[in-house]
Amino acid sequence: MKKLVLALSLTSAFTQPPAFADDFVPAEVINKNYDQLTNTSPRASRLEGINLSSYLVDENGQVSDIEIVATAGQKKYQREAMDYVSKLNYKSAKLNGETIPVAKTITVSSQNLHTGFSNDKASRGFFNDYEQVSKLIDEKKYDEAKSRIDELENEHTKNTVEIVLLAWLKSQHSYFVQDWKSFDQHINEAFLFRGNLPDQIQKRVIKNALQWFISKQDYVRAYDAIDALGNIESITFTQQNKEQLLAQVNDIYKRSGDIKQQIELLPKQAVLPLLSKSEVALEAQMPLNKVQLRCENKVVNYDTSTIDKIVISQNDVRCGLLIKSAQAQTVTLKQSGDSFL
Repeated sequence: MKKLVLALSLTSAFTQPPAFADDFVPAEVINKNYDQLTNTSPRASRLEGINLSSYLVDENGQVSDIEIVATAGQKKYQREAMDYVSKLNYKSAKLNGETIPVAKTITVSSQNLHTGFSNDKASRGFFNDYEQVSKLIDEKKYDEAKSRIDELENEHTKNTVEIVLLAWLKSQHSYFVQDWKSFDQHINEAFLFRGNLPDQIQKRVIKNALQWFISKQDYVRAYDAIDALGNIESITFTQQNKEQLLAQVNDIYKRSGDIKQQIELLPKQAVLPLLSKSEVALEAQMPLNKVQLRCENKVVNYDTSTIDKIVISQNDVRCGLLIKSAQAQTVTLKQSGDSFL
C-alpha cells in the first residue's frame, strides 16, 4: 500500500504589492487552520490540479463566498481547494478604525506526494513528447504538432509541473496559428500558475504574457508581470531593468483611452477580470447570476437587473469584477474614466 498525502500550498496569486491608503489595514491570515489529509491507496495517482480562488473575508475574519476563477488540471480538486480556503482564519481588515469585509485571492495546488517516488517533476515520457512538439512548432508543422499535443495531454500530463508546461506549449502553438482565443486562455494559465515551471521557462512565459497583457490593455496584469520578473532568483533583473519596463507600461497606460473587453462566460463558472479605470459598464444579453466588485479594501454587491455604472476610486485597492451566469454567454465590459494604478 502506498501512502497518498494531499498537500495544499498557500501562495499569493499576485506579485504586485498594493499601495494601501493610510487609513486602511489589510486582512492578514492569523491561522491556516487546516488538517493535513492522509489516505492510503493501492495505486498511487500522479493526477493533480491547481485552482485560483477568490473569496471574501468578513468583519469577523471569517471566509465566505468562495469562487474558483481559474483552474488547470483535474477539476475534481476544486472542491478540496474550496474546503481548504474555507478553513482559513484572518485578522479583519480595518478602514478608519472600523472592521470591513474585503476580498482576497489565493492559489491552491493539490499535489499527490508518494513514499515510493517523486511526483514534483515532469516524467521522462512527458519531457520527450514535449521536446518533439516544440521541434514540430519550430519547423512550422502545426497540424502535426496539434495532434501530438493532444496525445501529450491525454497520455502524459498528470502533475502540476506537466499541467503548466502543457499550458505554455499550447500557448506557443496557438500563437503561431493565430488562434488568439486559445492563446489568451493558455498564456493566462501559464502565467497564473508559473510557480510550477523551471526558472528559464518562467521567464519566457512572463515576457510573452507581459506583451499580451499590454496589447489587450490588461494593465494590472502587466504590472504583475514586471514584478514577477524580479521574483525569479536565478534571473538577473536589475532595478534599472524594472524601472525601464515600468516607464514604458506607465506611458502606454496613461495614454490609453476606453477599454472594451469581450468576456466569455461558462455556465456557473465565475470570472474575475481586473480593473484599471475608474468607471465600468457591463453589458449582457441574458440575465447574470452574480455581479460583485471585489477589492482588497471594499466589496460591493450589485443588483444584476439594474446595474448602471460601477465606480472605482483612487483609494480602492486592486479591484476585480466577479461575474457569473447560469447560461453560457459573452458579456461586454467597458472601462473608461480616470487611470489610477
